[in-house]
Amino acid sequence: MDEVWFVAKKLISRLVFPVGLVLGLGVVGGLLGWLRPRGRSGGWLLALAGLLLLLLASPLVSHWLMASLEAGAGDYADPTRLATLGVRQVVVLAGGVNQGQLTPGDRLGRHSLKRLLEGLRLWRALPGSRLIFSGGSYHGRPEAEAMAALARELGAPEEALVLETASWDSEDQARLLTARLGGEPFALVTSASHLPRCLRLFRAYGGHPQPAPADFQARELVWNYELVMPTAAALAGSEAAFYEYVGLTWLRLRGVLGLFPARAPAP
Repeated sequence: MDEVWFVAKKLISRLVFPVGLVLGLGVVGGLLGWLRPRGRSGGWLLALAGLLLLLLASPLVSHWLMASLEAGAGDYADPTRLATLGVRQVVVLAGGVNQGQLTPGDRLGRHSLKRLLEGLRLWRALPGSRLIFSGGSYHGRPEAEAMAALARELGAPEEALVLETASWDSEDQARLLTARLGGEPFALVTSASHLPRCLRLFRAYGGHPQPAPADFQARELVWNYELVMPTAAALAGSEAAFYEYVGLTWLRLRGVLGLFPARAPAP
């Protein structure tokens, strides 16, 4: 039942995200134009869908949306500062894996790979620390296992690795890891655009994460003519940013309504 609800939630949410919204407006506009050829509402909806698609696929708009999120993540983590705070755990959240017969490097998606590399950087600078990879899967191999496989090839010893493979989403990760770590401070490594939402989740469950952003996508804006040329990559960036904004809004609403637990549940 949990798997059915998880998949249904993902499918429903996509309908109100940018790509789903554009497609929905286009379909409704096309139907209205077909059913009422003399009416203007269908044409207006099609025009709105086209304009929205152009805006979301613009690198300039995508950069602006992503930069606003990444500003809330701060700068790269300083290992010296983490050490003074007593950090001995480096938590790396998975961000997607590829399927098929692949090498450990190819198996990790772009976001997971960059998060892993930042986690390794911090782990090496914190003697005696552990690398905790977090990420399960409702189908196939857990994402944490794929990250650990590459970490081993890059020199991380088995005794330094800890895997959390039961989570399906960010809130699962916050709930399960906070229960495991208790009040111990830890470095939380994830994509910069994803970090503000994750920090809220972990703190809501009683954790003490120290921000360790990676995978920056909008650190600097280089002005050129390509900023106004629509691209699929820009559309994907706008979609990812919209996902985070919706998630942050939902977390704020839950906080106002008191829907978060007062402390992390026992393991």
